Amino acid sequence: MIPVRGSTAAQATPDQVDALLLFFCGALVLLAAFGLAFYVGGLGGRARAARAFRFVLLGLAVSVVLAIAGGYGMVAGPPLIGHLLGKPDPGLASLAGTDPAAASPYPLARAGYVIAVLVLCTAVVAVAVSSRLTLRAWIVFTVLWLPLVVVPVAYGVFSLDDGWGVAGLHVVDFGGALPIVAAGSSAVGVLLACGRGEHQPAHPVTPSLLAFGGATLWVGWLGLVVGSEGALDAFAPLMAIGAFVASAAGVLMWMLVDAVLLRRPALTSALWGAFAGLVSVTAASGVLTLGWAMLVGALSALACATMVDLAARARFGPSLTLCVVTIVGGLVGLLFPGLFASGSGMVDSGNFDLFIAQGVAGMAVLLYATTVSLLLALALRFTAGLTRIRYGAGRGLPAQHPVVTERDAPPVADRVADGVADQADSRR
Repeated sequence: MIPVRGSTAAQATPDQVDALLLFFCGALVLLAAFGLAFYVGGLGGRARAARAFRFVLLGLAVSVVLAIAGGYGMVAGPPLIGHLLGKPDPGLASLAGTDPAAASPYPLARAGYVIAVLVLCTAVVAVAVSSRLTLRAWIVFTVLWLPLVVVPVAYGVFSLDDGWGVAGLHVVDFGGALPIVAAGSSAVGVLLACGRGEHQPAHPVTPSLLAFGGATLWVGWLGLVVGSEGALDAFAPLMAIGAFVASAAGVLMWMLVDAVLLRRPALTSALWGAFAGLVSVTAASGVLTLGWAMLVGALSALACATMVDLAARARFGPSLTLCVVTIVGGLVGLLFPGLFASGSGMVDSGNFDLFIAQGVAGMAVLLYATTVSLLLALALRFTAGLTRIRYGAGRGLPAQHPVVTERDAPPVADRVADGVADQADSRR
């Protein structure tokens, strides 16, 4: 028989409670990564959603393996190169210790949360480029891109004592808005290397995938916001409610923009507005009251909706919409505390230091990530092969069903005539 334990149960320590919160938030962040694949991929039909999900899974595998092989230490470990890079920690040996059973669970829980954030950044790029790249090119790009782009940017946020952003420039970035901006900028660099060519999807939009992916992304992003606090204290519930308020304000603002522009508000409008609000509240989630969270969500949705309309002329499709929302929403969230932070914001104190620091950090990450990713993608395009559709199929895997662009498609009159002729032949 199993021996009966005493009636007195040991109470959980604060470290154990905080570790449980981080484990749960990390799981939600991974859920957001998969929801992003269903949502953006669903804009091009089931086949594209399945391919986006495959790219996210491969990116997750590469990110986790590199993080365990030493990448986490380079992101959040003791400095190897001051303010830029940490020491690799293979196998997370310094966190587990010699006796894992007696060690505190909090360091490993924080490592799991940070790795989940790295997976989310990889998922943003994966979903944006899944319709363009071959699987081989995506794996090679991810292996090179993570240490060259994501690691130095994430070190500036998650290394609280030595990071170039938090400790150097004193940037306010609680949830990792800078790595998210880097992911969106990197996707832009890859799309520029591939060139234009994405037009109307071959399959209709799938509303069920959009709804499921958008709802999953909405709920999962809360893990990114709440987990950034790192503890179950008095601020964690306020951060969760603030994220809800910001996303709700984003939904209403984006649909209002559609109504002003005489467009019919659709499901995608509501979901993009919610996503814009969540991205904007990520940076300053720990210092925003509910009213300010509502304002930053509305401003972010307004800016993103305006920039999406302008970017639509470039004809890059839903991939560019994702890039615009992550970049513009992240920059709005970074600049907002520089303007309205109590005691240090420009409006309250008349001091421009915080606003300049926030802007410099955001623009530096944007330019750096775009440039490095563009160079990596160009190098792959002219060596191992990059794209999977006709404008790059010579160096990549040719598509089974080539995409027909508007330039190559026959005129409407010719298509109608061909259809009439086919019907006449069938009657004969």
